[in-house]
Amino acid sequence: MLLRTGDLITIIVYFVFTMGIGFWFMRRNKSTDDYFKGGGKIPFWAAGMSLLATAISSISFLAYPGIAYASDWSLIVPGLMLPFAALIGAFVFAPFYRASRFTSAYEYLEGRFSPGVRMYAVVLYLIQQVWRLGSVLYLLSIPIKLMTGVEPFWVILVVGICTTVYCFVGGLEAVIWTDVVQTFVLLSGGLITVLIVFFTPGVGPGFVFDTAIENHKFNITANTDFTWFTEKTIWVLILYGLVQNVQEHVSDQIKVQRYCSVKDETAAKRAVMFNGILCIPVWFLFMFVGTCLYAFYKVKVDPTVAGIENPDEVFPHFIITQMPVGLSGLVIAAVMAAAMSTLSSSMNSSATVLTVDIVKRYLAPNRDDHYYLNIGKFMTALGGVLMIVTALVVSKYLKEAFLPISFFITSLTFGGLGGLFCIGFFSTRANARGIAIGLVATVAVTIYLALSDRQIMPEGWNSPTHNFMIGVFSNFVAFFVGLFASLLFAKPPESKIRKATFWTLEKE
Repeated sequence: MLLRTGDLITIIVYFVFTMGIGFWFMRRNKSTDDYFKGGGKIPFWAAGMSLLATAISSISFLAYPGIAYASDWSLIVPGLMLPFAALIGAFVFAPFYRASRFTSAYEYLEGRFSPGVRMYAVVLYLIQQVWRLGSVLYLLSIPIKLMTGVEPFWVILVVGICTTVYCFVGGLEAVIWTDVVQTFVLLSGGLITVLIVFFTPGVGPGFVFDTAIENHKFNITANTDFTWFTEKTIWVLILYGLVQNVQEHVSDQIKVQRYCSVKDETAAKRAVMFNGILCIPVWFLFMFVGTCLYAFYKVKVDPTVAGIENPDEVFPHFIITQMPVGLSGLVIAAVMAAAMSTLSSSMNSSATVLTVDIVKRYLAPNRDDHYYLNIGKFMTALGGVLMIVTALVVSKYLKEAFLPISFFITSLTFGGLGGLFCIGFFSTRANARGIAIGLVATVAVTIYLALSDRQIMPEGWNSPTHNFMIGVFSNFVAFFVGLFASLLFAKPPESKIRKATFWTLEKE
């Protein structure tokens, strides 16, 4: 389907407005503190909405409706663990990072353990972010092609360049405020869909709820059997969601920068809890969109929908066939907004890590702040280039094998980072040698489980563990093996734990 004029105008207005925000904040970036931390003057609600926008990529914007359309709401269970992780993030991790005044999360690991541990985490994070940038941009190009007819090459190029430009010129402050705008855009996309279904003759809210209840669409309990983590039971979903969310709150540079972008510790706590609470109704909204689509196509039978094999394509089909001109353009912009908010946050955080943990620490130490500000901008541009190149390579050469490759890379880059940071925060006994042993064990277990998931191990050697448990086990191994191995060596010196653990933390 060719893009209609009204929709094109709506999308252009969105792009122009987004770019304008970046250039508006360009003049305020006078230092690395401004560029990487927003000068510490971001309102807590804006930082919280930025975290929300980052969490809702175009993948979840389309995948949640697809999941709810095809089955039920059980896969929202990992997301329901977010408020518990947010509590830990707000009252343990955010106060620490603010008191330490680190720019990068990984600075902590060198002071607490060793430069080698810091570099391990940095390398894993950067690999993870480059892949994430490329894969999110590539996955965005698929529904945009379905809805507009624009070839993936041009979607990748235009969205990639636009996102890179406003990140490059505006820094973290531009990223956060565009995230705020993009949050409203993507929420409007979901609400518009629900309203159209509700006001469609023959459908309406009553029919939607009756159909959903009759077909068990609101079910979130999943399989309650205990099968030693070999199936996607509710216990697997809970563990996966809890561990993943805790890992993000303690080790994800995106969140650490939001902790430090607000004016004080109280604002940081509010921002984290704002996101932790608001994410739940937003995820429920997009699940409900899928339920509405299921009820809608029960009444408005569509042969095209009946022939769709991938449920993620149902929502894009609805957008281009059921929405008026202009509104469909707004929802297409919402799909782009969901992706761009994730891309911009990843790009800015990666530039921060490259500047602080690589350039400032090893390649060019002891330079003035203006030098590092320019390096930060260069790294942002470099991240944009790598993002576009990765997306184009995937689109041209790897798209048939994308999902298994993506899950394999994601599994490996979990790397026990959550367990690594947590042992540093919660144990005064953990030391560098013990952690090194824990990380060796973590890498071995992670590779084994990832290869088992791909059925690459010799016959009879593959683990039956569900792939959602790879990240859970990698973090548990990092924590417990690192903790017990540390008992084999001397206690760390006082300088290693002073102000560096939950028990020795001094608030700002």
